[in-house]
Amino acid sequence: MNPENQSIEKALIGSKTVHHLARQWMGWAVLFFLVSAVFGLMMRYFFIGEIPYFQFKNLLHAHSHVALLGWGFLLVAGLLVFFFVKDQKRIKIYLNLLLLNVVAVIGMALTFPVEGYGLFSIGFSTLQLFVGYGFAFYFLQDLKKTEKSNATSLITFSIYWMVLSSIGLWAIGPIGATLGRLHPLYFMSVQWFLHLQLNGWFVYVLLGLLVHFLGEKGFKINIPKTFEYLLHISLFLTYALSVSWSTPMKGLLGINGIGVIFQAIAYFFILKPIVFVLISEFELVKDWATKLVWLGIISLGLKAFLQCLLVFPEVAQISYTIRMFVIGFIHLIMLGAITFSLGGIALKNNWLPRDASSGWGWSFLALGFLLSEMLLLGQGTLLWLKLGFIPSYHFLIFLASTLFPIGLSIILYRIPKKSSQNFEHQNDNSTKINNPTNKKPMKISMLVTIGVSVLLLTSCGGGSENQSTSKAPSAEKVEADPRGIGEIKKVELKEAIDETMASNGKAIVDMKCTACHQLNDKRLVGPGFQGVTNRRSPEWIMNMITNVEVMLDEDPVAQALLEECLTRMPNQNISISESYEILEFLRKNDEEKAGARDGAAI
Repeated sequence: MNPENQSIEKALIGSKTVHHLARQWMGWAVLFFLVSAVFGLMMRYFFIGEIPYFQFKNLLHAHSHVALLGWGFLLVAGLLVFFFVKDQKRIKIYLNLLLLNVVAVIGMALTFPVEGYGLFSIGFSTLQLFVGYGFAFYFLQDLKKTEKSNATSLITFSIYWMVLSSIGLWAIGPIGATLGRLHPLYFMSVQWFLHLQLNGWFVYVLLGLLVHFLGEKGFKINIPKTFEYLLHISLFLTYALSVSWSTPMKGLLGINGIGVIFQAIAYFFILKPIVFVLISEFELVKDWATKLVWLGIISLGLKAFLQCLLVFPEVAQISYTIRMFVIGFIHLIMLGAITFSLGGIALKNNWLPRDASSGWGWSFLALGFLLSEMLLLGQGTLLWLKLGFIPSYHFLIFLASTLFPIGLSIILYRIPKKSSQNFEHQNDNSTKINNPTNKKPMKISMLVTIGVSVLLLTSCGGGSENQSTSKAPSAEKVEADPRGIGEIKKVELKEAIDETMASNGKAIVDMKCTACHQLNDKRLVGPGFQGVTNRRSPEWIMNMITNVEVMLDEDPVAQALLEECLTRMPNQNISISESYEILEFLRKNDEEKAGARDGAAI
């Protein structure tokens, strides 16, 4: 065989090897997506039944971490590596990072459901954080070797935002130790991480990969720099809404309003040429993989549209006080825009299987997304309009959520099947020479993984959520007033329940409370309502409802509850008369479920 033919054969073998590695990488991503979907399904079941040995908030942490750092990170990182990194020696570095990320996410999936935020879960989370830093360091070097374009610019900034988001995580420890986990800066740090992850890292890389993908198909997308700068400005202005959740201040909603307008303009002019190409070229719209890309683009556009509604202060407030809207919005980004757009791109590059069986898996996934979004946003809207609940809402959304693990199981099952079919005739000897995943470096990287994990686990100072949080040394213990802090000083309770007031109170609770609190004694995000009138005085309950910010900042009992929940109760703008109606409903609920009421009345 002459040298030219040998070179061609070597290139072909290398191409097949990279293709095979991409399938393996995506297989891990889909596996973690499946694991997070199972956690999500368990959370849905909490509203219709009981799951022994697990706490809702621990499953919530497991679901969010595995989804964000397992599925989301690996999907995005895999597409970036196999689109832009051509040197197989460099790919070996990323495979070692993949291995570390797999260990970290498996660790999080095993520890978060058991201990919540604790020594081991924090250790594995920290390991994943360093994996992200390593990926950013090496990938930015490789990206410099690519010709500059709109795509590389957006992707470069996406990496910046990923790294910058981690500042919020590093700030949590010092803030918790010095100011306490109840301080607004603590919650602002968490929101900083989530905001830059969702709206920075993931959205920017989505836009960049869409532009690059079409560029490889021969369609040049030109985006004026003005709109890219506008996108940067909007990213930081819209963080104001996240700040307002924990620290309501005048002007924050106005800043967010300017930000969402800038964002909408930037999205429009960035997506316009992309949509034009997809519409005008028949070849790009005839298969089901491209339909998934379309679903993702539509989800991103809907995200921008919904955020535009936040220019109205009343809408901005309900956007985070009705939890269905919060969950629906996060799913719109991660499930809608990211999963389907980037998943469709991976499919069109054959990095995920595109056979008929896989198509059914993606169909189940898309149907589950659409049904759950309609239920979440629809139910949230009904609560906003005070029209009550969709009949069997919790059971229906549980059924819709079962479609996620079903679809993902089908997709995951087909990955090794299709991979083996595509490469069964590959030359074994050549693969051993060219495949950077031979056993020796894999064993070495595994040993390194274990060593790093042990070091991180022994060095992390985090404890379980049941441990007390460090306060500032000068803080003095304040004795709690059983009436709480606020305008309500004395409540005269009637012997009989006022059924009209209780009915009105139930309507308010349904709209603003049941996403975080159940009417029984089971904890969701917050404690269950059963027995609350036997634990807390009527004055305390009404002050907690109407004066929530001051109560969380100054009342020792409310602060202790916040330390347990780690979710700051939002100001629902409930009037004193409405709080009295809620109290009356809680009295009725305790009479029916606890068999006694008003045990803590002063």
